[in-house]
Amino acid sequence: MLSETACPVFSGKSRYAGKKIIIYLTITSLLNLVGCYYQQQMTPEEYDFTDNGDIQVTTKDTVYKFNSDDYYYNNDTLFASVTKPLDERTNLRYSISIPVETIEMVVAKRMNVLGTSLIVGSIVLVVLLITLGGDMGPSGPLIQ
Repeated sequence: MLSETACPVFSGKSRYAGKKIIIYLTITSLLNLVGCYYQQQMTPEEYDFTDNGDIQVTTKDTVYKFNSDDYYYNNDTLFASVTKPLDERTNLRYSISIPVETIEMVVAKRMNVLGTSLIVGSIVLVVLLITLGGDMGPSGPLIQ
């Protein structure tokens, strides 16, 4: 049998340190998922094709979806690589050129910087208030 002096004594602070670490890791991982995005519809004249983000291009008879590295813009023409599945195991990859005058609409994914900043800022503020406010107050610590 172990004597009382051989048993480790866990104070209140060290017992709850593991919970705080888990909370901090959870909040940090949630910050990686935060981001406010929206889709903006534009005419080809309004869109800057050198922006090089993910876009959806609508022509008279076809809708194309391009990732940022699948297309480039040169001399009023959009050049892109398109992948078309032939069967379950084989894809056909070919290049196309789309003159800007044939494009009816461009849909681009945009980031809402203000919304993202407000969400990230409020989460950081809550973490700071929990961290700094944990030992304050007449009734003792807020987090136990």
